[in-house]
Amino acid sequence: MKFAFAVLIAFALSCSVGEAKTFTKCELVKAMYSRGISKKLLPDWACLVQWESSYSTTATHKNTDGSTDYGIFQINNAYWCDSHYGSNLCNIPCQNLLTDDISEDIKCAKIVYSHHGFNAWYGWVDHCKGKALPDIRECF
Repeated sequence: MKFAFAVLIAFALSCSVGEAKTFTKCELVKAMYSRGISKKLLPDWACLVQWESSYSTTATHKNTDGSTDYGIFQINNAYWCDSHYGSNLCNIPCQNLLTDDISEDIKCAKIVYSHHGFNAWYGWVDHCKGKALPDIRECF
């Protein structure tokens, strides 16, 4: 009986550790702004994150080419983060992009953006480019 209880407790703890933080639009906007994203670009970033990860820090997506996108910004491991798959231009383990602290995610997303702009993300291209962007005025 004690063993079964211990297994149940261990399972419950492991489930809670892996839970995702799902940001609200305004939480994300404030976090990005406080880490140097210009106010002018925040609606684009909010739209991108909405369509790429639904604001979830633990989102992943396996692509048809075998690569994987990680975290709230869906950073790809073929180029930007290290999961023993491709390049690591952001000098970060991909697993670091799956935590509730999105500081490293934002740094890496800024690097991706500096190379390719928002066109690096299909979610932005398909759902945000040239379309109405989220209103972030209530976030400030």
